[in-house]
Amino acid sequence: MWTDVKRVRSAALVLVVASALLAGCGSMRPGPPTPITSMSQLEGKWRGTITVGFSGPEELYYLTIHPNGQYVAEWGISTQWGRVTLSGGAASFQAEAGVMGSSSGTIAYSPSPRSLTLNSTFGNWSANVTPLE
Repeated sequence: MWTDVKRVRSAALVLVVASALLAGCGSMRPGPPTPITSMSQLEGKWRGTITVGFSGPEELYYLTIHPNGQYVAEWGISTQWGRVTLSGGAASFQAEAGVMGSSSGTIAYSPSPRSLTLNSTFGNWSANVTPLE
């Protein structure tokens, strides 16, 4: 009987510790996307990771967005150029050139912690970046 009580207590302790760890990890995630009303929210140099394919490996990803909306993205041996546009509080991008050819998608912005999430229209890649400072 005491063995059963010890098992229940051990299981309960594991659940409490796991819950605390998961709650702590949740605070490290970016907050909900914020409306993007100005290119100044996005402009600058960013660094993070890109995942190509549905479960491909992550690679370092560097992104520079200029005040006029032009951008350059680099990862591995790939470079992509394009333009970011704003409309109705949302941002989208359209690649003009690069290894992946013509590509488009959306950009989500979170001010705290400051980050961008880029998702391609057809879901074949995504990138998460934070300011390069």
